[in-house]
Amino acid sequence: MWKCLNTSKYIPFSRLNDDWCDCEDGSDEPGTSACPNGVFSCKNAGHIPKFIPTSYLNDGICDCCDGSDEYEGIVKCENTCQEENKKYKQEMLKKKYIYDKGSKIRQEWMEKVNELKRGLEKDVKKLEIELNNAIREDRILKRQEAQEKLKKLDLKNDTFIVLLNNRFDDLFNKYKDVFASFIQFEKQSLLIIEEVLNYLKTYKDSSEPFLNDFITSLENKNRDLVSTKDICDNYITNLHNEPKKFVQLIENEYYLLLKKKSMFDSIEQWFRRIFNKVKQYLILRGILVDNEDIDSQLNYDVLDESNEKILQLKEKLEEKRLMMKKNVEDFNIYYAIKDETLKFKFKEYQYELTFLKNAYQVSLNDNYRIFLGSFSHFDGPNKLYYHNGDQCWNGPQRSVVVELQCGIKNEIVSTIEYQRCMYFMKVLTPGACILPSYEMSKDEL
Repeated sequence: MWKCLNTSKYIPFSRLNDDWCDCEDGSDEPGTSACPNGVFSCKNAGHIPKFIPTSYLNDGICDCCDGSDEYEGIVKCENTCQEENKKYKQEMLKKKYIYDKGSKIRQEWMEKVNELKRGLEKDVKKLEIELNNAIREDRILKRQEAQEKLKKLDLKNDTFIVLLNNRFDDLFNKYKDVFASFIQFEKQSLLIIEEVLNYLKTYKDSSEPFLNDFITSLENKNRDLVSTKDICDNYITNLHNEPKKFVQLIENEYYLLLKKKSMFDSIEQWFRRIFNKVKQYLILRGILVDNEDIDSQLNYDVLDESNEKILQLKEKLEEKRLMMKKNVEDFNIYYAIKDETLKFKFKEYQYELTFLKNAYQVSLNDNYRIFLGSFSHFDGPNKLYYHNGDQCWNGPQRSVVVELQCGIKNEIVSTIEYQRCMYFMKVLTPGACILPSYEMSKDEL
């Protein structure tokens, strides 16, 4: 008995290749076309064996190079296995040559990218040092300038003291208004609760315990609000006295002040620190909500950004760090050729593609350029997407899908608009020569 390959069914050997399909998988008719899902094995001696559907048997077309699929003699199939094997080996040798050479070029690119990365790391470290030095020098310079100004001032001069007091008064009034707006809501709540309590105490019925509990709860809330208001008022009052203490410090401890000047670069920055402490207190008490609108309302900068050199160093450092971040992604090999533009003429257009940058369609008649999109992302190692191109008339924005295949040089080999305003490009490049898929055994060669 013979067992069907993919089922538990057994049939007599006499029913094999009897032109009748007994097994559901068609395995009992490998030499006939009786089973629609059956397969036939081409021996193809001297070449590569393969399987074909049994429906191809005796159909008048030579599918096996040894002609074994047309055994009924409808057509005469010559044995072409030796010839096909020769062509196959030549093609494999050609592909192997392309992969070997492409892989070598790709390795050179990788070394170039690694060198670029090492250079970026050095640039980042250098810029970080330069930026720190520039900030340090800027602070020293401003400290020296402030000290020189203080030396030129007569600290015992009443005019200076008056001006200093006025400056603090201006700052205090500026921030006092902000505090007032912060606690205004709590003050209003205090008045409302007092009115409600007075009303309830006047008309309450002592036999209603629920109402008594409610009054007690409101009284507790009222005490909390009064306490909060008193604390805030007291804090602001004490804060108002700080400028006088500070002026006295300037008068009595002039040299000490110069030594401690690094603690604050200006009076306003010192005052802001006091303000921040009060603001944090209000946030903790639930009087102030911590959000970005408050900072924008106050309209000040914590850091001094007036130094042009520092700004330029920060911009350069951010640019280098961004390049490093991109350069460590999985498909960074193409950074080695990121400025190379490929061109391909098809019909009345020339297509231009720059790796990791932009793609264009240029008219050969009037040189009119249409933006097809900028590089967006990879989908696997050998497929790139370019998005957000020029808008089509009553259609989508143009976009490009680029498929990469192993090649000795970078070149566009085909392009097509497979949907409206959506383009497909096939590109040969050494960057795609990652793992040779066409390795051959010594026997095959």
